[in-house]
Amino acid sequence: MIKISVDSRDLERGLSQLLQNVQNRRPMMTSVAAELQSMTEDNFESESWGGQKWKDSKRAKNEGGKTLQKSGQLAASLTTQSGNDFARIGSNKVYAAIHHLGGQAGRGHKVSLPARPYLPIDGSGNLQADGEKRILDIVKDALARGI
Repeated sequence: MIKISVDSRDLERGLSQLLQNVQNRRPMMTSVAAELQSMTEDNFESESWGGQKWKDSKRAKNEGGKTLQKSGQLAASLTTQSGNDFARIGSNKVYAAIHHLGGQAGRGHKVSLPARPYLPIDGSGNLQADGEKRILDIVKDALARGI
């Protein structure tokens, strides 16, 4: 007679750790928020949204500066928040949305600003080209931690 025994203690420990990681997502969401910040900084540096170049601003063309970075206040105003069920990034500047989404601005809404999405999520809720992979890598690592 052949007898096979399986010691399932390691499997049980791993599954228990996985369950704990799924229930306590706060560390993972903090890492996701930090990655959103990193992607946003990359966008300001490259003047693009996930590699798609922004339309140059007249000021940047004429003065040799960088688009969306006249004073640096927009980039400096970005903050992140996270909790067990969310990770977010945003700005408290009143002009942040018009620069990100584009639209009519100024007195009488006579100036049309092109969208220059600097956050990693556009106005339709789409992540920029490399965003999904970067965030999924964080999620996979966080869930597997300690297993």
